[in-house]
Amino acid sequence: MYALPYLLLQRIRQAAINARRRDRTGRYLAWSVLAGITNAVMLVLGTAFVVFLWSVALWWLALPMAALLVFPVVAETLVRYVFVPGGYHRLAYHAALYSRPGADPPAYALCAAAWASTSGTAIAWVSAKRDTRKPLGDGEVCATALLTAARGDDTAARELLRSIPMLVEDHPAVRELAGEWLACDAAERAAWDELIDDAARARWPATPLTYLLEGIAARHTGAAGAPSAFELWARWALAPRHRATRALVIDALAARPGARVPTASTVSTASTDGGDATGQPAREVTSLPHAVAAHLAFETQPATAKTLAHTVRAWDAALADEATRAWLARRALELDAPLGAVERALHDVAGAVTDDLARHAEAAQLGAPPDASGPVGNGLARRLRHGRLDALEAAFSRWADRRHDDNTSHSPIDEWRAFIALWTAYNAAVTSGGIELRRLAFPHAFSKGSNMAAWLWNKREEYAVSHAISKWLLDEALAVGDSEAIELGHRNCSLTVPTRLGKILP
Repeated sequence: MYALPYLLLQRIRQAAINARRRDRTGRYLAWSVLAGITNAVMLVLGTAFVVFLWSVALWWLALPMAALLVFPVVAETLVRYVFVPGGYHRLAYHAALYSRPGADPPAYALCAAAWASTSGTAIAWVSAKRDTRKPLGDGEVCATALLTAARGDDTAARELLRSIPMLVEDHPAVRELAGEWLACDAAERAAWDELIDDAARARWPATPLTYLLEGIAARHTGAAGAPSAFELWARWALAPRHRATRALVIDALAARPGARVPTASTVSTASTDGGDATGQPAREVTSLPHAVAAHLAFETQPATAKTLAHTVRAWDAALADEATRAWLARRALELDAPLGAVERALHDVAGAVTDDLARHAEAAQLGAPPDASGPVGNGLARRLRHGRLDALEAAFSRWADRRHDDNTSHSPIDEWRAFIALWTAYNAAVTSGGIELRRLAFPHAFSKGSNMAAWLWNKREEYAVSHAISKWLLDEALAVGDSEAIELGHRNCSLTVPTRLGKILP
């Protein structure tokens, strides 16, 4: 009597959750309501059946029925509201196991335990559980990220979580948790653009809390399709943590996306664009004082591509200005300097300025201005390109040498972290260095990366990690137009990837 309605409700609930995971339109709210209703009815039916068995003295049957019918329905609520806030990592693990998170429940259970970990003992317990699971998948990476956050390194946790989409193994419950952590982290930093980017790409299935924060971000940024006040309050009603999120909703409804408060960097940039650091118009000063003023302003404010380009153009104009050369020639005559002193002085100034700007550009991961063609602009482009290229080649070589390190056996998560660190550095370098640096860096990256991917697949049996590297190399080969690398990349990426969820054909 109870089994068929309960099983039917369970099927409807799972179908609603799956549909919600695929949808970010207004239908999300309807699917969420349906999932909540079926969850409540399942709880009522299961509890009634257990009470009935207990009342007729079948307590020995009531207990396993409670574990089978009631506990899985309330397990997720217990994880979120009791075990994680209380730091009960073992209870969170076992409750998540029985919450019916889909195929391979230990993957989500591992993440729930990592989410609840606050002490060194808990972190060690979860790490030991993680290391017994091979090969590496999205669950292990998510758990590692949450443990990293528990140690206080949110930047590294953010980097690991953002690497998860590269892995073909896909546990929806794990990715929901990863997306929710990133959404909460972005909301805490008021990084609303990050939230909008994640939502636009549908990078993560949205939990009710993530869906609410995405709506708040859309209101703050004025993004297309931002929810109305009614829809935003509806999202808030379905999401947890009503007290904590109410103020965020009110602030979002009052936000004026077009309004921007002038910052110190924009004000100071405006002064250098039109004149020197004192605000005088550029036409009232010579090119050399203007370049010095632009350089001083660049060093006293956060370095941006705009301020770097302005400073480089100012120096190139000053060093090419005939008035500057005439002034230097007069000074050389006054000081009885030898022949060629003017050219040497210009060369030395250009070198010193290039060194200083290159140091600041490296620290801020900025590229050389694409339209700069003077002595400073050309020198800066060469310095940044060759410096970053040398650093990348050395990093790829060190990474490939791990294959021959017989004295140290690196864990799968260490192999992934090494790749992600290199991937991050490569992306930063080629983004700032442009397509020319990308074409110069790719052959070395492809050679070392292909060898590592083959080693990880054949020797370490880390199929998802190997496939992620091959897929990245294929994307880079397509970007730079390397036909030989594209052909090899297509062959490598067409291999069936064994995972805990079955064999996946990418």
